[in-house]
Amino acid sequence: MPDQVLLRVTNLKKYYPVKSGLLQRVHAHVKAVDDISFDIYKGETLGLVGESGCGKTTAARVVLQLQRPTEGTVLLNGQNLTQTPDKELRSLRTQMQIIFQNPYTSLNPRMTVGAAIAEPMQVHGIAKGREASERVGELLEMVGLNRYFAGRYPSEFSGGQRQRIGIARALSVNPSFVICDEPISSLDVSIQAQIVNLLKRLQQDLGLTYLFISHDLRMVRYISNRVAVMYLGKIVELGTNKMIADNPMHPYLQALWSALPMPDPDREKTRERIVLRGDVPSPINPPQGCRFCTRCPSVMQICREVEPPLRELEPGHQVACHLYD
Repeated sequence: MPDQVLLRVTNLKKYYPVKSGLLQRVHAHVKAVDDISFDIYKGETLGLVGESGCGKTTAARVVLQLQRPTEGTVLLNGQNLTQTPDKELRSLRTQMQIIFQNPYTSLNPRMTVGAAIAEPMQVHGIAKGREASERVGELLEMVGLNRYFAGRYPSEFSGGQRQRIGIARALSVNPSFVICDEPISSLDVSIQAQIVNLLKRLQQDLGLTYLFISHDLRMVRYISNRVAVMYLGKIVELGTNKMIADNPMHPYLQALWSALPMPDPDREKTRERIVLRGDVPSPINPPQGCRFCTRCPSVMQICREVEPPLRELEPGHQVACHLYD
């Protein structure tokens, strides 16, 4: 694994104020992302997995500084993005891009495909006119589309084709770091595999680094070098894709794996299913101690009182759980 850190996130928090009353006073905060830290190495894919509402997309937006964090730092190539003014941050947008979740809403229906892909190049002064048009054609072919599609509108394309256009738009400014924010969740299963394989090929050809966000544990394992598991704003386990699959240590991750069907019918019949009771607590008022203590089948008294730190139990494998104290 490469040892050059491209992105370093340290103690990142994002709280949203909850206001009420006539004077709209703040009486609580939604703790969407609550003190997470991780590194992403150059050329690798870090998968970020968790159920809906756990803070994955918020973390992505804060990393890109589309929203400013409440606390914490984000370093891209050693530069602290959280302390970079907006004017200077704009020039850094060419280094980091995002592929959005919904290909039906992320493209302007009034702009042709070519104009949508060319717009970032024009905004950042990378290419204009004929040069931009030629670059648009190259990008369309790079993502598996015909260069003559540039004059068409998004409504003329399927969901999978639109997502390819979104990928081409993200790559138009030659970024080194791309966040894939659930890019396959709204697509058919057969198309999902095509998009993920396209992302893997582009990573090899262009030397890209990904943060791949999804709630599909198996797809995250397939595309990622390492995987971070989030629950209620916290990272509860982080390790290589093999560690996460072969030796899940946190009870939440064990429950996620047990919910997935197995292709072997004999193993499917004999395996033990872990059923979680109750609902995910509110991020406005998370439980004291471990965030997972209200649903954990192995809960102990210390879990309800002391928050477990994320610590390394074996080389490259970090877990936040009192079971291993």
